[in-house]
Amino acid sequence: MIIDKQGRIAGKVSLIDIALVLALIGLIAGYGYRKMSGVAKTIVNTNTTFYVTLDVEPIRQYSVNAVKLGDIFYKQHEQLPLGKVVALRQEQAKDVIDNPDGTAAYVPIDDKYVLYITLECTGNVSDSGYYVNGSSQVSAGSDLTVQSNMVVCGARVDSISNNLGG
Repeated sequence: MIIDKQGRIAGKVSLIDIALVLALIGLIAGYGYRKMSGVAKTIVNTNTTFYVTLDVEPIRQYSVNAVKLGDIFYKQHEQLPLGKVVALRQEQAKDVIDNPDGTAAYVPIDDKYVLYITLECTGNVSDSGYYVNGSSQVSAGSDLTVQSNMVVCGARVDSISNNLGG
């Protein structure tokens, strides 16, 4: 017989032991599933307009001149637009040098500029962030490679706001 009088299978393993091990595995699997799936993301606003300011640096003057108000920017290698340029600001690029006395100083970099591009974007806003075109998340501090019809450049998301200039 497979189960003896003491409730053991083949005289070695108790049915109660097997039930306890299966219950423990079930609890661990349930805990893992709950932790991995997380809470469902709540969409706060759909089809919302928000403004993303990109910090593009350092680029040359001809690249600065190639960016115009109204240009459409894309994340590189994506077909859907990221947003339309609604504001531009440029500053002389600077670098930090170490002085012989141990202090540091900012010095201008010849023919290099920091360009701040503000894009008007349309997308979804949820408790987990801003999404352009439904699935492409944009978050402050993230690095992107963006392109228009005239320029491709690396950029960092400087800020995201619900109103222009905010």
